[in-house]
Amino acid sequence: MNIFNLFGQNKQQDDPYWEFDKTKHYRPKLDKGEFFKLTGFDFGWFVLEPISEFIQDRKGELTKGNTLSYGQKALYYWWYVDAQVTNGGFTQFYYNDYVMYVPTIIKGLKHIGDNKMAELINRSYELYLKENKKIKDARKGGLEAFSNLYKEITDFDELDDEYYKLNEQTMKNIENYIRKNPNEFCLEEDGNEFDMSFVGELKTLYSPDKPKEVIPVSNGVVSGTYKSYYENGNPKEIIEYLNGEQAIERIEFHENGNKKFSISKSDNPKGYLHSHFYENGNLKSTEIYVSKYDRDGKWIQYYANGQMKSETEFIQKEFFVQNCWKEDGTQIMKDGTGLYINEYSIFDGVIDRNEQEYRNYKRHGKQYSYSNSKLKLYQEMVDGKEHGVTKSYDENGNVKEETIYENGKEISRKKIK
Repeated sequence: MNIFNLFGQNKQQDDPYWEFDKTKHYRPKLDKGEFFKLTGFDFGWFVLEPISEFIQDRKGELTKGNTLSYGQKALYYWWYVDAQVTNGGFTQFYYNDYVMYVPTIIKGLKHIGDNKMAELINRSYELYLKENKKIKDARKGGLEAFSNLYKEITDFDELDDEYYKLNEQTMKNIENYIRKNPNEFCLEEDGNEFDMSFVGELKTLYSPDKPKEVIPVSNGVVSGTYKSYYENGNPKEIIEYLNGEQAIERIEFHENGNKKFSISKSDNPKGYLHSHFYENGNLKSTEIYVSKYDRDGKWIQYYANGQMKSETEFIQKEFFVQNCWKEDGTQIMKDGTGLYINEYSIFDGVIDRNEQEYRNYKRHGKQYSYSNSKLKLYQEMVDGKEHGVTKSYDENGNVKEETIYENGKEISRKKIK
């Protein structure tokens, strides 16, 4: 059954999440500097976060949801789809029982004019109706049954692929709708409605004589050189904008005034050079991105004292480790043979560290992976393939799983209690 017929626009009794009481309309106060500066998913979450905190949970969606406008609902309920599908596909979305929101999601998407995504969600719902018994049964069987769903319902795979091609455009559609109707979603931090006809420099302040941001705005979008400052007066960011779009090139600074990060054009290879700097001003690393996610050419890291740490290279998307040094200048890897040590942080408060033996540019020998100095994984490898024992460890340092490999093929595996 087509959901557009099942849940018609005029049948609100079938969809309590679509109800809207204009007399109770919830509009949070948002920082106008962030509102104009942010774009894409960062902008979406910026607008959504206070709404989500206000609603709180599924109970709040029924008791407070009627305070959200139709545009707010479009953002709020589609975010459920994006969080689930980009993590585990439509299989995960329906397994985790978000089906109750589908009518609202479709109506919200149609409300902002995104008929392509609305139609895709509708097709996913029709497939759910066909396969819902398998999904309901899987909920009783735990994680293993959930994993098996991906083999049992392969038709979702094609819909997942379509979704990945559309979701960024959907975010743009939602952003465009919000920027055309800002006062439907929020107020400025001082409680006033947004003036989208403003042309000039929008300034936010720490105090009357301390600027925080200088934002060039033209008819509701940022266009020109955006500048932000630390409270001590030193620059924080310099970013170029054109008609609301952030240019790739930009500069960030440490609070002491030294450069922290910059992106500039690269000619060899063609792309953009990302440069990171320590607080003392010394270079931390350089790497070249030829697209949003793909790197090419040299990736070089340095210690804070200026000593080179590692020299690696991306060649046709393949990663090669070439040379590595200790902080005192001792070389521990030369021309792809030796010990490669790489320490990095993806999440705040978590420092990961790899210690890997190489021979002729391939991992060969013992491999250790640490997280905040705790051993998480040990591997034995030969010519780039797992060969020997692999052990994974729990938070207390105990072995939780041990696997034996031979030339990259798993021979045996055992879990240890």
